[in-house]
Amino acid sequence: MAAFRVFFFLILDYISTVKHITHIPKEPEATEERRALVKEWSGQKLEALLTQRFDPTLVIKRNCENFIGSVEIPVGIAGPLLLSRNAEQKEYLVPLATTEGALIASVNRGMKVIRESNGCAVISKNEGMTRAPVFKCTNGAVAIELKNWILAHFNEIKHVAESTSSHLELLHVHAWILGRHLYCRFSAHTGDAMGMNMLTIGLQKAIDTVVLPAWKSKTTCVALTSNLCTDKKANDINALLGRGYWAQAETTIPRNIIESVLKTTPERMIEVHVQKNLVGSSLAGSRSQNAHVANIVSALFLATGQDPAHIVEGSLGFTAFELNDDGSLYASVTLPNLNIGVIGGGTSLPAFRDARTLISNTLLPLEFSEVIAGSALAGELSLIASLSTQSLACAHEQLGRISHQK
Repeated sequence: MAAFRVFFFLILDYISTVKHITHIPKEPEATEERRALVKEWSGQKLEALLTQRFDPTLVIKRNCENFIGSVEIPVGIAGPLLLSRNAEQKEYLVPLATTEGALIASVNRGMKVIRESNGCAVISKNEGMTRAPVFKCTNGAVAIELKNWILAHFNEIKHVAESTSSHLELLHVHAWILGRHLYCRFSAHTGDAMGMNMLTIGLQKAIDTVVLPAWKSKTTCVALTSNLCTDKKANDINALLGRGYWAQAETTIPRNIIESVLKTTPERMIEVHVQKNLVGSSLAGSRSQNAHVANIVSALFLATGQDPAHIVEGSLGFTAFELNDDGSLYASVTLPNLNIGVIGGGTSLPAFRDARTLISNTLLPLEFSEVIAGSALAGELSLIASLSTQSLACAHEQLGRISHQK
């Protein structure tokens, strides 16, 4: 009976959001009803899970259907991170949400190395959010005709799509034909939002009112997204054509700092980098060439309200370590696919907003992408150094292992 009640209530809750049925309990009463049902279902109190940390009336509208509670992830800080942008330097405290012991300590050590090396230079670019609908045509010849038509009528498509949001700016489209199907990858700037929903809504209107009426007897839209975007999956196209923000951080570390702080040498770090990040990644078939960029990207995404599923693309990173003639180490991290925003989605929730304010009270996506790249570089430096001195296991044993007391 409990199972049926939960199922029935969830179905009604879904119907109420779609059909606007008014007899379903309103928030926050509906949330309390769901909590009672899941406690009955499990036979447990579930106090930590069901603790009220968000306003249900706000969360359900924007972030989470069938809301019952929330989970917490510990947040620590690393820094200061010293970045150099257009010959101007700025320091940041970086909030990192993680349950991996030793991670923040390691990133913090890397940031110390960067500070003592006069910071790291950062560059960045807004590549634009992408969405890639796929069209089915009568045959390949029609697919070619449709491709040429879309390219010729891009400004009309752009005008209609941009009418759905004052922040949407359609930039360009790339198109590919496979059989009788046409794949179109549209790119757009979306203001300070990550913008995937914004672009989706705009393209839907443009397809419905511009493309399909002109080609209704020869073409149908199979899907608004064809995986050529590419969204929330490991891929190559985003690194090649761009998606979200591209950011790079680079620094030169004197030999004496590597020896005194990291307790290793540039030569040993380069050896580990080559065999792990380059050869090992190639042998494994990995698209990325880095040690653990995903750790830093995920910790910053979770702390600041980004879409966690975009960690998949964000972890597509390329680390470079090179020996300079004077014996110093050149190090860089390039991140070609950071899908980030400072408005929209989960970014409006209070704790996430505070975490971004801690980084900078005027934080915008371009600057945020540079902070992510600089933090990732710090993480790469510290981990590769630990591997080069055989100290990784010791660090995790001291900082990442729980002693269970009976």
